[in-house]
Amino acid sequence: MQRFLTLILFCSTLPMAAQTPLPPLHDGIVIDQKAEFRQDAPLRIAGRVKLKDLTLDLLGPVTLASGADFELEGVTLKVSDPRGTANGTSGLFCDGPAKVTIRRSSMRPEGSAHPIWRLKGDLTVNDFQTENSEFHLDHVQGHLENFTIFELEISKASHISGKNLHLVFLSTHTGASEKLDFSDIPVDHSFSQKLQMGSEATADLTDTSIQMFLLYVHGSSQANLSRIGRAQLAIAPSCRGNLRLPHGMVGAAGKPLVVPEPGASDCPFRFTLQEVNADTWDVYAGKDADLTFSDSVIDELTGDGQARLTVKNSEVYADWLSLGGNASLQVENSTVGAQRLVASRPDLATSQVRLNGHSQATFEKAVFDCGVLAGGNSTLTIRDSAKPPAYLWRAGHASVTTKPELSVEDLGEEKH
Repeated sequence: MQRFLTLILFCSTLPMAAQTPLPPLHDGIVIDQKAEFRQDAPLRIAGRVKLKDLTLDLLGPVTLASGADFELEGVTLKVSDPRGTANGTSGLFCDGPAKVTIRRSSMRPEGSAHPIWRLKGDLTVNDFQTENSEFHLDHVQGHLENFTIFELEISKASHISGKNLHLVFLSTHTGASEKLDFSDIPVDHSFSQKLQMGSEATADLTDTSIQMFLLYVHGSSQANLSRIGRAQLAIAPSCRGNLRLPHGMVGAAGKPLVVPEPGASDCPFRFTLQEVNADTWDVYAGKDADLTFSDSVIDELTGDGQARLTVKNSEVYADWLSLGGNASLQVENSTVGAQRLVASRPDLATSQVRLNGHSQATFEKAVFDCGVLAGGNSTLTIRDSAKPPAYLWRAGHASVTTKPELSVEDLGEEKH
């Protein structure tokens, strides 16, 4: 077995004029020094790698090879996304099952960055404090303690025990056809509960506090929710019809509210809500979805494939509003964006409209409370906005038309 080597980096007695580039991370390396390093290019980690008692500026994605053993101890991560790139660009991704251990560390995004880690394998966390960051767990066996994060998703046969967790979102994805029950999840105080999560995952939580329970329902799955302090409910529709996604305390004991309303669409999923504080909804539409949303409060809204979406008389927070493929979006008499709420609502980490591919978006008489970026070969039309976007950026071969005319900044070729 290869010995676990230690790389000791010596400093000059003179002050450093600039950050030091992170050295190549070969199997068996330990970088243990109270210094600041910088990584501009994408980073790939294979074998066993440990970073200890250092600061690392990350300006690109990190990939863990299958079988990698990656450890952070006493590390301060600063994460940035290049201007014009999508939120989460400078995240961490696993090619296959890997081992990740984190102790006494922190992660802070800079600018508009929003680090997203997609993990597989074994995970141990003891004292990891993050801001505006997400962990998404896929077939993970893990123990988490003294952990602060924006979103913790426990799905896909992951089995997690957690103690002293501080979450903005506790989330899970259903499988394609499941029946799940969630009840008595508070948001005003810590709780301890064993939960059967979606897609055959489990969570054994002790002294955990959350600000929002987030449930992603897929396919024809059915979810019964009761006595939930604050919920965000997410759908991935490829169906057709009219939907109203309610806001506020909905469903009385013994008299639940059912979404979608029977007969208004051919959507196969179902929510049954009793005494649920429905804060917002997420919509991730694809394939041949053809849906009209009215009188709704939507947090994230995305369209791909051939999806056709219409939004009327609604609020779209645009925490993540993006179009790709050949999707189209028509927004009428609605508020788009929620920058006004970011300071008071930590769940609203970002707010931007983003177009890519050959997508098309038309906004008529909209109140914008965010900026807009049109990229790829997309087409953007803004007519008679009650309040214009905070900024209008154009990249690639996008077409932007505004009436009356608004200022558009050209970013040139897109960054990936």
